[in-house]
Amino acid sequence: MGICGDVRPAMTTSIISIPDYFGIHADSPDVTAEVMAAAMDFLPLVNDLLQVCIDGGVVLEINPRTKTYIAGETYGGFRPQSCPQGAPASSHKVGRGVDVYDPENELDGFLMLHQKLLKDRGLFIENPDATIHWCHLTNRPPNSGKTVFNP
Repeated sequence: MGICGDVRPAMTTSIISIPDYFGIHADSPDVTAEVMAAAMDFLPLVNDLLQVCIDGGVVLEINPRTKTYIAGETYGGFRPQSCPQGAPASSHKVGRGVDVYDPENELDGFLMLHQKLLKDRGLFIENPDATIHWCHLTNRPPNSGKTVFNP
């Protein structure tokens, strides 16, 4: 089966783990049971997508700042309400958004060519023109309903 084949069974290892996702904000009071449940539903979809991309030739790199596959310095995964980035209900603040480190925009480019991979998993990607050196993924449908959306 090709790159755009069926969704694969759940992975046993994580490319982006729950500890990676919450990072230094793991003890934040904003990590509610609802946020944790959302992240636990979201990250397996992301990890499956990333594994398919790796299998398709994408080389993921560890972010030297976070020491994970998450972009930025402290706010590429979960963002507490006190974070100056994003609105109070942004996908990052509700456990449904992540910025994947993508310094060469390889992941973004691959996903633009294989959007069915996103659709099959109920994932959406922010327009790569707005995410230079990272790839924003979410499982929250944008208002446009489009797989590739503008911020």
